[in-house]
Amino acid sequence: MMNSKRHWENIYKTKEIDGVSWYQETPTDSLNLIERFSNNKKDKIIDVGCGKGFLVDNLIDSNYQNINLVDISANALEEVKSRVKNENINYIESNILNFSTDSKFDIWHDRAVFHFITDKKGIEKYISLCNKYINKEGVLIIGAFAEDGPLKCSGLEIKRYSVKNLETLFSENFELVEGFKMSHKTPFDTQQKFTFCVFRKIY
Repeated sequence: MMNSKRHWENIYKTKEIDGVSWYQETPTDSLNLIERFSNNKKDKIIDVGCGKGFLVDNLIDSNYQNINLVDISANALEEVKSRVKNENINYIESNILNFSTDSKFDIWHDRAVFHFITDKKGIEKYISLCNKYINKEGVLIIGAFAEDGPLKCSGLEIKRYSVKNLETLFSENFELVEGFKMSHKTPFDTQQKFTFCVFRKIY
């Protein structure tokens, strides 16, 4: 199950940072989308399922000043803390489906978490969190396995999405701004097809 803390702690304890399929030294698509759709460097950004990834390093290098990292794995967050020394980062250890905060965000970024939520109740819960915690006119960026992407990741079942699938799911409170497919080259020299969507919160 995607909410198995033990599973993800083991992944991040036993594998090197570039030993997982989702590794990117420079997360170009995510970074470009955030830079294009942010209003200023003080935007409150949340990266859901950050893992040990380098998005935060690149955001700091780009002078973003309000970054929130959420991951189920304490091991992952501790490694990022030891690597990135910056007072503008807020670390939150949580299963995203149990996430709770007094804050609201201007940019919600999720690359490769949403597709691990395969049951209807979990999907509805995730959408409700986006509705609750993203500011009006705020931006939701989701990258999930495409309809011709992998069937599993990290030994877990996933759910695959087209742009239209994602647009339909989030249509109540968000409008689609942009959607596209891309191919991610893994550290193992294989290709994974992703769907990326950018939504703006309208209600």
